[in-house]
Amino acid sequence: MPAFYLTFSLLLYLLSLCFDAALMGAWHMPALQMLLYGPWGIAFGLYQWFANPLLALGILAHRRFRWLALMCGLLALYLAFSSLGIERLPDSQSYAFQDVTGFGAGFYLWLGSILVFCAGQGWWCWKARRAADVPGWRWFDVALMAALGVAFYAGTQMPALRFDPHKVVMPPAQRQVL
Repeated sequence: MPAFYLTFSLLLYLLSLCFDAALMGAWHMPALQMLLYGPWGIAFGLYQWFANPLLALGILAHRRFRWLALMCGLLALYLAFSSLGIERLPDSQSYAFQDVTGFGAGFYLWLGSILVFCAGQGWWCWKARRAADVPGWRWFDVALMAALGVAFYAGTQMPALRFDPHKVVMPPAQRQVL
């Protein structure tokens, strides 16, 4: 079972992109949209998106640099858990900041994928002390990574996920009251 931790982690990550990640009252934010536009959070002091590239680095380095992969995974897990402290996010329709009322299944599947990776990589780092070999890439792992790439590309082409960042940064126009 521990030999398939990478497959389960990638599968959970891909599945998380199919659900909502943040709930904001009547609005919701899909996980794919949060993945695509997460770097814009830097302007607002939201650095949790960096869990994604750290997880990717950990997955790519899982065999050759075991401990580095584990440290990247643990740092990604820390950033992912710090997402629970997010209070406000801009939505993609009105570009106004909305209060986060909860997190959807996409968020918890994403968190689970990072947790599975950390647990599996930790297991293999522990086993490496006895010269056990870390499992390599399986064809299904490569297929899941290709599916992630296709989902990322498809998300950039979807009109429903379009996000105009300058509308978030610019303050809304004041209405004149007579």
